[in-house]
Parts: sequence; C-alpha cells; structure tokens
Amino acid sequence: MKHHIKTAFMAIGIAAMVFISFFGWYSYETDYKVTFIERKESSDGRTAVIFQMRGEAAGASFGGQVSAYPEMTKGRVIVERDGEKIKTEDFMLFNWGEPLKEDNWEVQFYPAGVEIILMDYGTDSQSVMKEREHIEVYYSESGEFEAYSKEEIVSEITDRYGDQVVYLEEKDGKYYFQADGFVFSVINDFRMTDDYEASYFGYLAQQFSYGHNRITEFEKSEDENGGVVYVPVVEFLGRQPGEVESFSNACCDLVEELQEIVDFDRIGYFEQDNRCYFELAPYLGNYDRTELYNALYRAVEKDSLEVWQDRESRADDAAGEESASGAYHSSLEEGETGADGETVQEEASEEMPEEWESYKADCFYRKKDGTELRMVGVDRAAGSSYYVLLKAEGGVNVSVVNRDPYLGHGGAARWIDFLEGEEIGFSCLSYSGGSLGSLYRTEDGGKSFREITYPSAEIKLPDGSLYNPFIMPDQIREEEGKLYMMAGQGPDGDYYENGVRVYGLYESEDMGKNWNYIGTVEGEDYR
Repeated sequence: MKHHIKTAFMAIGIAAMVFISFFGWYSYETDYKVTFIERKESSDGRTAVIFQMRGEAAGASFGGQVSAYPEMTKGRVIVERDGEKIKTEDFMLFNWGEPLKEDNWEVQFYPAGVEIILMDYGTDSQSVMKEREHIEVYYSESGEFEAYSKEEIVSEITDRYGDQVVYLEEKDGKYYFQADGFVFSVINDFRMTDDYEASYFGYLAQQFSYGHNRITEFEKSEDENGGVVYVPVVEFLGRQPGEVESFSNACCDLVEELQEIVDFDRIGYFEQDNRCYFELAPYLGNYDRTELYNALYRAVEKDSLEVWQDRESRADDAAGEESASGAYHSSLEEGETGADGETVQEEASEEMPEEWESYKADCFYRKKDGTELRMVGVDRAAGSSYYVLLKAEGGVNVSVVNRDPYLGHGGAARWIDFLEGEEIGFSCLSYSGGSLGSLYRTEDGGKSFREITYPSAEIKLPDGSLYNPFIMPDQIREEEGKLYMMAGQGPDGDYYENGVRVYGLYESEDMGKNWNYIGTVEGEDYR
C-alpha cells in the first residue's frame, strides 16, 4: 500500500514538474522572449528608439503566441536619452499573427521629444498598413511638452524644408516663413505643425488657375495605402459649346506642367456633390497628348450629360408636383442657376409697358389663330440684346408672355418655333458675336423656358483630336413621334465631308428634353 502511495506522489510530482516547465516555457515564448527588430537614432545621436517583438508571433513556425487574439502580435518600444532609458512601453498590433518588422513602426524626432507611430494591417491579411497608435515621449524633467523658442522653431523648419525657407514674423501665436513663391505658418506645438504642404499645393493651383483662366485646386485625400495625396480638381464651366474641348486641353496642360512635380494619378471635376474623377495611370507610361485629350473629352462629355440628365429629371418631377397650381417650377428657385447651367423661371404677371407696343421682333412664330409670339429685344448691354416674349395681334404687340425667355442670357434671338400643338416649342439664342448658340425649350406655350443641352459630336481633326463643330441649333422637325434637330457650325465653321458642308443630326424620343447624336447631314451654307 505504501508503495502505491509513493508511486502516486512521484507521478504527481513529475506531472507538476512537467506543468511548471511547460508554463515557464510558454511564458517565456509569449511574454519574456525578446526579438530585436530595429534601432533608430536622432541626428544628434542623443536619442535612440529600440523596437522589439515580445514572444513568438502566432504564425511562427516554432512556439507561437497562444491567446484569444491569435492575429495580434506583441511588441515593445524602448526610448533612450543620453544612454539612459526614459521610456519602455508594451503594445499589441493587429499583424495577423506574423512577426513584427520595420514596416510596423515609424519614428519622428523633435527638439522636445520623440513620436513613435505604430502600424498594423487593418482588418484583413490583404489590407495595407494603417496607423494604430501614437506614443509621445518628452525629454523634459516634468515629462510634459514645453513650448519652443523662436530659434528652435527656425532651426527645425529650416532643417525640414531647406535653407531657401526664410523666417518672416510671429503673429497671433503663429510663426510665418517665406518659401519659393508662397508663405506658410507654423504652430508652436510638440510637432511644430505647419501648413507648408497645403500652402504649396494652393500656390501651384493658383498659378495654374491664373495661366488658364480656370479655377483649379488640390483636394486632399488618402491613397490605397492610407497615405496623404493631393488630387487636382479642375473647374468645368458648363456644357456650353467648346467647353469640353477647352476643359480637356486644360487638363492635358495640367499633366504636362505639374504631374511630375506633384505626382498625381487622377483629376477631379464638377462640384463636390457630383465630383467625378478621371484616372490618369493608363496614359502616363507612354504619354501621348492626343490620346489623353480624347479620353478626357469622352469622359467629361459622358459624365456631364449624366449630371445634367439627372438634374433635369429631378426638375421635371418637381414640376409635375406643382402642375396643379398652373405654374411651372423646378427643384431650383426662380432665377437660380444650377451647376450645369440650367435655369428656371416662372410666368411673368406684370403688364406690358406702353412703349413696347411698337418694338420690332428679331424672330417670331405665327400661331394658327393668326396671333404671333415675338422675341423682342428691350435692352442692350455689351453688344448683346436681352429679350422678352410678346404676343402680337394685327401687327401690334399687346401683352407679355415671358419677361425673360433666355433666363438672363443676352445675345441675338435667331428663331422660335413650335410643334403641332403649339405648347411645346424651341428657340435659339446666339452669342459670342453670333458664333455660338444655345437651345431653349418650352412646354407651356412660352410662359416658361429651360435651356437644353445636347451631346457633343466626336469629329476628328487632322491631328486625331476630337471636337464638336455643331454648336448652333437650327431647325427642329417631328416625324413619326420623334423629333429631329439639325445643328449647324455657326459662321466660323469649316468642317466638310467630301467637300460638302454638313450639319449634326440629333434625335429625341421624349419631345426634345434629351437628344442623341446620330450623324451628319448635308445642309445649306448660310454664311
């Protein structure tokens, strides 16, 4: 009996020794084993930061961290100052069980201390590294940040951006410096936070804007690696004739002048609510201006049409909701102009001034009842006329139909015409000395109008670049429930096919709200 008891105690002792040995080995592997990763020193050699891994990573071939979070890896940072440890801090990183390496941290040395940025892999093993934690260690005896002197700030900023940076002044708690062409400011905080980058990109955008008469800015965002990037956003001035060509050329200039300096890989356009981006990567490796220009031309043409059609659809929905009141409304307020150039106004109610009775019309439509709808210029400015739409009986203007049919735009009224029912009609206003034209549509007999845009054609110039020569809306006709419009080239147009001057032919299946370009057709040269 005593022999059995002795054997049992020996077994228990052996088991206990095995357990203690395993526990000691486990503790060592998971907490006490230290693997050196990297050491970084400040430029003056006084400060060093040591990066270590504690234990084995869960994915390591030997041992491994056994925990409720196997994707986490343990680490430690040690900060030394003048050979003495002043900070030791343990941490865990989301590293998918892989060993820590140099990519898992960054160090910034400042006159007052050091900043350690810890990086992990985010939410899945395929994602890029993301900032997880910042550790700040101050050199002061109090362990807190103490403000810098002006001399320290000037020295640090000069080291940061080079000798060409010149200190200007201190004002309202900020320190101002002159760089090459622009001024930036510095805050007296631990990092000496400055707006050099934002000011630099603002300066580049301003210079490009001045040179191209087109507002340009750099939008701050993140790339796929979580890094800060600045994307140029170029102003698109609307769908008036020639703008797609002008915009595409400006973007090509932007690439040629700034891409190598700034290294952006896309261009933004349209206002924030409808912001679109054009990816440049396919066109930069073997750069060809015509190829990039044509791609931009097609992209902005497509995107701007979609934006306009979406707004037009919403405006029509709003108009339908208001139709019971007898007035034509849109989602915009009266007289407001949207980003796509769309403007809406309501029926005028004022009486016609007596002097308008004898005013002559620049163009008119004779209705079936013998009355006329006349586009009459009642004001002029900078060589343009501003029109009202009047009703005439017996050759005399008798009443106002619309006080602003062209929505505040001036030019020369070329024509006005209506479909069979005389409710839906169209008019053309030429401008820029008669070389360009805009199309306007009414569906209530002229009491209200909306400017209508139509797609640009893709005609190739001799160098292969695209352009749209059809910039003057001309006659509109109805055939079998569809509308067809001929758009001319204006007096300066010189596009011919087989020696014959041609018009752009457009088709509409919704009574002129939207148009599709379907080709060219011969037309009279009215120049």
